[in-house]
Amino acid sequence: MGTEQTDWDAYYARPALTARVTRQFTQRTLISLMARHCHAHPDLAICELGGANSVFAEPILRALPVRSYHIIDTNARGLALLSKRVARDPRLSWERGDVLLPDPIHFERYDLVFSVGLIEHFSAADTRRSIDTHFAFARAGGVVLLTFPTPTWLYRVVRRGLEITGNWTFPDERPLGFEEVAGAVSRRGRMVCRLINWPVVLTQGIVVAQRVPVR
Repeated sequence: MGTEQTDWDAYYARPALTARVTRQFTQRTLISLMARHCHAHPDLAICELGGANSVFAEPILRALPVRSYHIIDTNARGLALLSKRVARDPRLSWERGDVLLPDPIHFERYDLVFSVGLIEHFSAADTRRSIDTHFAFARAGGVVLLTFPTPTWLYRVVRRGLEITGNWTFPDERPLGFEEVAGAVSRRGRMVCRLINWPVVLTQGIVVAQRVPVR
């Protein structure tokens, strides 16, 4: 991975036009998986990592029995946009924080910890660290859900076309194979589901796991 980083301020200021469509597919898939795998937690405490200006918070709050929903992200602009955009809901809160430098105050607090398109923006070692943080924040028996670009033939073709035309804006994105993610997950959890979200075109792998006690 090169040294150039994604400009998240620019991303939040002007999301891709196609994002409105692809996010609908992702939203439906996320809510379906959360409902299926979090049924043991009827009063959910949720943490979304990397969720500045989250487009998923409000639909999840409407669809699931949520007690609290906390968002942690490093990007101040995205969090400011979130504070202006979302309806007032006492269950929803947010803060600046780094998945690679987790605050112990959040350890073992949440029934569900998830991220959408976060763990691929790091080196292999830091991807493992970021996944560890997801599990550190989850209660014993809690659920961790990860989505990440995965290098199917469709992803490679579409990304190459965007790069050639100068429309690729995620220079630090590192598409991840399931083997890499599963290896990191196995250190702290037990995988219960894996699938590929094909309709988003830049294909996303999705993994659902349950946190197990550290041996």
